[in-house]
Amino acid sequence: MNKRFDLLDEKFETLTANQLALTRRVDEAEAQGTDHERRIQSLEQSLAEVRQTNMKLHSKLDDLEGRSRRNNIKIVGIPEGEEKGRPTEFVTSLIPKLLEQGNLAKQVIVDRAHRVPMPRATSTQRPRSFIARIHFYQEKEMLLRLSRQNQLVYNGARIFIYPDYTADVMTQRRGFRDVMQALREKEVTFILRFPARLQVNYEDQVKVFNSPAEAVAFIDRLQK
Repeated sequence: MNKRFDLLDEKFETLTANQLALTRRVDEAEAQGTDHERRIQSLEQSLAEVRQTNMKLHSKLDDLEGRSRRNNIKIVGIPEGEEKGRPTEFVTSLIPKLLEQGNLAKQVIVDRAHRVPMPRATSTQRPRSFIARIHFYQEKEMLLRLSRQNQLVYNGARIFIYPDYTADVMTQRRGFRDVMQALREKEVTFILRFPARLQVNYEDQVKVFNSPAEAVAFIDRLQK
């Protein structure tokens, strides 16, 4: 009997030791879990701060890029090779031809011009656009206004002049495309202001929409 009790004591002591070891491991695991949770929370907070900083930097970068393009125009539709390697001189002489000299009080100063940086278009592809920097901002605005008021033609090809917006601004403005088409069909007067704010003149009221969703809701109310 004593031997059996001694054996039971040994097994009990072994079981107790195993249980203590298991308890220590559980405690260590819980401590590690708490530490990991704390570190994850810290990382999440740091990530949120980095994202916020990144958004601010992106906004500033987009603003700086937009300001650098403030005097730029984009000329679309000129066939390839017309500039004969001298794009700035070509655009300088092209502007009065497109807009008719009588519409211009003086010669427009073009600081520089170039085709958009992409592979040269083939005869079956749309020609690359010109990007031109106009020396005076007021003259750039005048060119845009005249281009909207007149049909521009070069050697029988229809030519268009647009502002040179950044990629982000273009994406935002394209979001209003369907809305503007619906407003045209309803003969509602509107202006798409920079960077992407839709101003609608309706029943002697001026409404401004900062997102296409807001404008769609307005159009839905017009249909009721």
